[in-house]
Amino acid sequence: MVYGSFPDGTQSADDMFTYRIYNRYSTKESEISNEKGEVVAYIQRTYPNPLIRWLDILTEGALFTDYRLTDKGGNLIVEAKQIRTFIKRRQYDVAYRSCEGTFRIHLIDKKIFDLGEKTSFEFQDRTYELVKPLTDWGQIKLGGNVLAEWKETLTIPAKARFKLVDPAFKEHELLFLGIFHTYLHSPK
Repeated sequence: MVYGSFPDGTQSADDMFTYRIYNRYSTKESEISNEKGEVVAYIQRTYPNPLIRWLDILTEGALFTDYRLTDKGGNLIVEAKQIRTFIKRRQYDVAYRSCEGTFRIHLIDKKIFDLGEKTSFEFQDRTYELVKPLTDWGQIKLGGNVLAEWKETLTIPAKARFKLVDPAFKEHELLFLGIFHTYLHSPK
């Protein structure tokens, strides 16, 4: 793995972020840290009210999946809300706030069988693909090129690892991390 910075000051594409994953209905904020141990962001599960949280605890975190991802300064970057419907497949509405404005991204489960995960989403007039084989890293791709990877560990305490592969997308790395966490960590 290569460490360091590019001439323009951005981190190398091989920097990895890690964070602890709490149980599915915990609202405890997780610190997302880089390889140097510096906090770069926070992710937290949220509920619209105490009744919804209570219902989610009763169902062991299987019905409600909303997340907030903030940068290290506490600025809201990604807010993901599950679209609650029992008729359609699992869906999420993701609001992404960047210096370019606020973007809405719609994630919908597109797999036919439970053999890994697969979906696509539109962002800035481009179609990105998220794929996660059963035992490998999840990947976000654009035109077949891998942009970012994410993997949840099976050890206790559970952790997630995120790696930006393409440095050209450094500006949107927290968006990609939020999409991975929302889609791959949430109950199926």
